[in-house]
Amino acid sequence: MTLVRFEKIKRFLHVSDHTTPHVNYYDNVQPLMGHVQSASQKHYVPQTCVSLDKMVVRFGGRSQHTYRWKGRPTPVRYKILALCDAGYTYSFLPESRISQAKEVPIHGAVDDEHLSMTGRKVMHL
Repeated sequence: MTLVRFEKIKRFLHVSDHTTPHVNYYDNVQPLMGHVQSASQKHYVPQTCVSLDKMVVRFGGRSQHTYRWKGRPTPVRYKILALCDAGYTYSFLPESRISQAKEVPIHGAVDDEHLSMTGRKVMHL
């Protein structure tokens, strides 16, 4: 497939419904993320020792949600917080440098006012 043909197809390819209002900054890719996460959780059961890791996705455009570090192999990037076990990603959540942690829902009886931003994200994962 040529580059011109790919760009024509990409221009009209959407993974979310643009007629509904978006609440979170990652709602445009939520259907795709939800499918990948549900497939990951369906095919793998994590053990007792899991780790919380930071994933990096290279980005070349303009966005309010990217992080910038000069002198790194990927100077402009998206950060994704991931719950991993034995090299397998079980659950993940994109991070933003301008969003509030209140958008992360807390499940259970944990009082979210006493948790830090990282604590809320860990409880969500």
